[in-house]
Amino acid sequence: MINFDSLILKLFEKENSDFFAGAKIQKIQQPNRNELIFHIRKDGQSRKLYVNFNPSFYHLCFMNEENEKKRSIVIPKSAPMFCMLLRKYILNNKIIKVSVPKFERIFEIYIEYYDELNDKSVLCLAFELMGKYSNVILYNYDTNVIIGCAHNVSSQKSKERELAGLLPYTYPPKQKKKDILNVSFESFDKETSDGDIDVLIPQKYAYITIPLLKQIRMSLKDNSKLSLFNALKKYLSLKEYYPSINADYSEFSVLKFDNGYTFSAINEMIDSYFAYNQSEIIKENLRLKIIRLIDSRLKKLNTLKEKQSLQIEKIENAYNYKLKADVLMANAYYINPVKKSVDLYDFEGNKITVELDENLSVSENANKYYLLYKKLKSANEHAKTLISETKSQILYFEELAFYAHSADDMDNLNDIYAELNNKPVEKEKTEHIDFIEYQGFKIYAGKNKKQNDYILSKISSGEDLWFHPLNAAGAHVIIKLNNKNETVSESVLLKAAQITKEYSSQKNNSKTSIIYTKRKYVKKAVNKQAFVTYKNESEIIL
Repeated sequence: MINFDSLILKLFEKENSDFFAGAKIQKIQQPNRNELIFHIRKDGQSRKLYVNFNPSFYHLCFMNEENEKKRSIVIPKSAPMFCMLLRKYILNNKIIKVSVPKFERIFEIYIEYYDELNDKSVLCLAFELMGKYSNVILYNYDTNVIIGCAHNVSSQKSKERELAGLLPYTYPPKQKKKDILNVSFESFDKETSDGDIDVLIPQKYAYITIPLLKQIRMSLKDNSKLSLFNALKKYLSLKEYYPSINADYSEFSVLKFDNGYTFSAINEMIDSYFAYNQSEIIKENLRLKIIRLIDSRLKKLNTLKEKQSLQIEKIENAYNYKLKADVLMANAYYINPVKKSVDLYDFEGNKITVELDENLSVSENANKYYLLYKKLKSANEHAKTLISETKSQILYFEELAFYAHSADDMDNLNDIYAELNNKPVEKEKTEHIDFIEYQGFKIYAGKNKKQNDYILSKISSGEDLWFHPLNAAGAHVIIKLNNKNETVSESVLLKAAQITKEYSSQKNNSKTSIIYTKRKYVKKAVNKQAFVTYKNESEIIL
């Protein structure tokens, strides 16, 4: 991901300084310790200035509604202390101007302030967007005294400067870089002659990053240093620039990409680029969180299944008690007196040893064995019911894990997370489902959790055919019949089975069992979206 650099900040200031001048700050919000939102209004137009000072995403922009949603912003019920401080000093006050100190990644907003005695002063809100040193500082411009910081910086954290309330505000140490617009070619040639030009130029000249230099060099037909020098001066004059993002959203630039997206303004580029990358990180973090939760529950369930299996193995020995009882009753006449044990032959001629209670008669010993058999038989049936429920829960969580891995948007992941935590899942009224038309039939495949539920609830009818991988996670696939008496050929069944395998956890298996039945034989489990039970199924092996 590309960092937010001083050139982009300079262009943002150039494009938006007119809007800032004379505007009012109507609302201030702080979603978390590294984000601020300022609702700014001027001439009937309201815009949200979003400032992110997280070391991984530091930037600022006016964000639109779509990109606000991508960032998954949640406003806390109680405002943090720094937000309360900003509200106290700058809320409903007028912005005088904005500026960007030369070569710096600092965006300054100058604001009118009237104290309790109605004395006017100027406050400066400085957004320092500098990687791990990113910060937001409010200070009195007239006295140069800091009012408050988003993150206080002690002398232990930084030897260069401290940042905290009541301390004087100073700029970060100046970078010893030159403006290439004020340099002659002779000087440029001399300063870049000893070493790697791709390293030396960004080190010695302001506003030039390694990605920008690389892109400019690739655009040149002439590889001479003079051509590069002229190209750099041309682009840094900012008379022509084309805010762009490459096709996979891994880079942005003031130059057009051969394969990418071009925007009408720097702000649109910043907003789109960072919102996309933030959403991807947020999405992957949520996905990992869900997978960890599911893995934890699956681990417990698999341990429980192993214990239940061992219990069933033990209980299944209950038949031996009935056998001993039957053999005792068959040989009761010959066993006298009753001993601690007796060797007898079962009905197949095998010798068995039967332990006895000397205080009980033969028939009483037999009844004791019958009672043990009856008790264990009942326990065996209960244990089989429990292990069946455990296996069902394992399959359910495996389905959720499959949905989590294949989910391509935050809504689906949020629904899965809500279901894991027994919270109500928001159901959409409509869901677009793609289908394949094959030999006159429409074959629908749910590619995520909501789509699977929608296929079962809204699209399919009783006589339609429903497909799913056997005992594995995967999509619900439906062959939609044109009328209830229609016959489906083997080739259509095979096609639907192949689609089912493609959208399942068995995709790469050499041998996969796909089951299918009529939709009317599929029943949705209570409170478990798109999780089902079924009967009267047939099987196709691929």
